[in-house]
Amino acid sequence: MPPVLTGVADYSFLAVLVGYAFTGLVAPLWGPRAARVSLYAATAVALAAALYMSLAFAPAQGYTTAFNGALVIDTYSVFLLSTVVIVFALAAMAASRIVDYWEAGEAFYAVMGLMALGVIVLGLARLLYLVYVGWILAAVSSYILVALYRDAISAEAAIKYAVNGTIATIILLLGLTLFYIVHGDAAISPGLLIRDALLVTPTVAMVAVAVGFKMGVVPFHGWLIDVYGNAKPLVIAVASAAAKIIAALMIAKLVAPFAVVEPHIVLWTMGVLAALTMLYGNLGALLTVRDSPQKLLAYSSVAQAGYIVVGFAALARLPGIDNVAALAGIALHTAGYAFSKLASFLVLDTACEDDRPCSWERLRGLAYRSPVAAAALVLALASLAGAPPTLGFWGKLYLLIAAVSASPALAALMVINFAVAVFYYGYMIYMVFTGPREAAGGRPGAREAAALIAALFTVLLGLAPWEGYGLTLYAYTTA
Repeated sequence: MPPVLTGVADYSFLAVLVGYAFTGLVAPLWGPRAARVSLYAATAVALAAALYMSLAFAPAQGYTTAFNGALVIDTYSVFLLSTVVIVFALAAMAASRIVDYWEAGEAFYAVMGLMALGVIVLGLARLLYLVYVGWILAAVSSYILVALYRDAISAEAAIKYAVNGTIATIILLLGLTLFYIVHGDAAISPGLLIRDALLVTPTVAMVAVAVGFKMGVVPFHGWLIDVYGNAKPLVIAVASAAAKIIAALMIAKLVAPFAVVEPHIVLWTMGVLAALTMLYGNLGALLTVRDSPQKLLAYSSVAQAGYIVVGFAALARLPGIDNVAALAGIALHTAGYAFSKLASFLVLDTACEDDRPCSWERLRGLAYRSPVAAAALVLALASLAGAPPTLGFWGKLYLLIAAVSASPALAALMVINFAVAVFYYGYMIYMVFTGPREAAGGRPGAREAAALIAALFTVLLGLAPWEGYGLTLYAYTTA
């Protein structure tokens, strides 16, 4: 590995750390506008660092380390972290004319800066205690974010989120303790010191449970429907996207070593959770399709979590399983989900304003009142449903290829769930074009523009899906 690359990695991480720390701790002192501009600047630094490091990975076999091995930077993590910082920047853009007038408007941008910092530390950490520090920072920031709107519904949602998140954090701590015992080292790397199934199984299970709480995996999803289905869509647009990316980084980082040396445990544990989550999420969305579009998107978030967990099951290093397709599917599907949910919830925030939970009446005829918002929502829902050539299509295709090679029964269940999802996403698109044909009202606002940009990302990134096959994950591909 070229020594200069390690030095560049150190300075790049420091620049990103300083940028987001400044956004979260210092910039708010000058008000919301300064905090927002600081967030944009930190995002630009982060994306520049990600681009440079990605181009420099070729001679370093897909990854490099920083700070004497405390951090490891691989292309899988860089891809997902680039996605999350873009999501935060678009959310800041969407909030510019709204959050600035809140009582604690500057806190919105500060919390997003600290959350971004937590996700980046978590995603790049090679040491278990850094993983935990990143998790805590990102988790606490997300609880505060949900509560910032300062009404009764947001307060209740934040409490539920925080209580369940605290449980997840405790379970994660126990899982990391067991990880240290079976691995024999605080540094994440291939290989295990102890391969006793009595220790390995609860270690995988505890990590899955902790991350399952975060991303809404059944049966740890109870909080998600209430929070995503009732809180202000603007903040849920950020929280929902960040939660899945955190989960994709955590599971890949902590389960990868077990997927190599104890693949059967990973396959069965993740496979069962995936099946339950897909079924519950899609059936819940189908049965409550007439209740509220926001509640429908909440249930669909559960279903989408199930698809991602299918990819984790297919990481099991067994003969015949297409592990490369699994890793590509996880990355592409998670990114597609993040951009699609951001766009969808931003459109609901525009259409419904203070009507919570958002009603179908507010969505009817949206194509005529706000063509930009309608276009963003249609593209986002098309990606969630898996329509080509969106990122959602390629993510689901790669996950299905991996599932067929790992478990044909699980793959068949995926196809059934895909078909169910097409119905309720189609119903939501239908509602956008039905109803009174009111004239479009004025120029599109910041939320509509941000939603459309996010939705377009699902199309643009979907034009080069083969890039997903070039992603590498340090603790997995080096085994």
